Amino acid sequence: MAKQTAVLDIGSSKIICLICGNGENGNIVVHGAGVRSYKGYRDGKFNDEGRLGKAIEDAIISAEDEAKCRIHEIAVGVNAPFTCICINGGGVDVQSKTGLITKKTYTRFLDSSCMFEQPDGYQLMHSTPVDFLIDGEQYWDMPLNMAAKRLEGTVAHIYVQDYFKKLVADSLKKCGITADRYISVPLAQSYFVVPQASPSSDVLIIDTGYTHTDVIYTKNSAFVDFRTIDVGGMQIAGDLAYMFKIPVAAAEQVKRRYVYSLDYGDSIESIRLQNGKLFRVEAAVIQEIIEARTEEIAELINEAVEAMGIRITEVSEVYLTGGGISLMRGGCEFLEQCLGVKLNVKTPWMPRLNSPNYASAFAVMQMAMNTSDDGGEEKKKNGLLDKIKGFFTE
Repeated sequence: MAKQTAVLDIGSSKIICLICGNGENGNIVVHGAGVRSYKGYRDGKFNDEGRLGKAIEDAIISAEDEAKCRIHEIAVGVNAPFTCICINGGGVDVQSKTGLITKKTYTRFLDSSCMFEQPDGYQLMHSTPVDFLIDGEQYWDMPLNMAAKRLEGTVAHIYVQDYFKKLVADSLKKCGITADRYISVPLAQSYFVVPQASPSSDVLIIDTGYTHTDVIYTKNSAFVDFRTIDVGGMQIAGDLAYMFKIPVAAAEQVKRRYVYSLDYGDSIESIRLQNGKLFRVEAAVIQEIIEARTEEIAELINEAVEAMGIRITEVSEVYLTGGGISLMRGGCEFLEQCLGVKLNVKTPWMPRLNSPNYASAFAVMQMAMNTSDDGGEEKKKNGLLDKIKGFFTE
């Protein structure tokens, strides 16, 4: 049987386990998928740590049953709330006999950028250069085999929270599985959603999930900053439930049927509750509630972008992923109007699970499959993967 790769994506409302392999023409083929809802996390803490392990186990068993195989090692995606990023500069003299920048020179340069106090409670996952200075001249691409006297630059160091790592590792251990790699989801998404990023380009990725929204800033394909907003699709449903005094499950169905920016006039929306009763409300009221909350999310996104010291209208590209808004009909277009920018919606290329909901899981899978598990030596020597040293912590 061809080698298969397993990944675990722990999102804000669901856990996804994928088991994939290489198909024809290098395409990724899904052999097994397991998806389980759970209570998620908020403010960097899981809402129900006791049930987390069960949800992870169920997702893995479902994927294994479908793939008809047993996995022993798995790559774990680490979402933004459980990461820390430190930007630091480094520099070394070129000491090779040929006067060229070698892999050894490059490794010494990355090591020199780590000369700062490491964040407490975190472990290093990735070190990704943002830019380079070759004898004082700026370059964006990896400068291997260039003649130079000195190599300098800026490096983004991405860390995983000890709390997250221990909790997930303990849950996997009960299943007899080892978490052999921890992959930054924002970094994987920057490679997944912008595979053809031009040198020096800066990109924003807006990942709107069920309980929160991550605003991710990448430059030259390097993940350099992010902000987490504790508002997502759940709050839209929650507003409807609160205003109409109906269960959240019923409000979620109203949200999913809604279409942004329609002229509803005097139309009436009928909501059938679980007890069989029919609840009626003016569609215009639903519109006012949903669009007011979406406008607030847009305002919070703008504030997050400004807190990173940039303007959303000045970045090269803005991408929208996650299922919080992009799955709502007209949601992308309405958010575009609120933000004043064009949004590119990124969905997986797979015939299965073809939805922004699964973009982060496929991003982690793509990165796991494009790299080996031997301590960071990459299979593909191009693009983002060229820039990463010690890609996996374990």
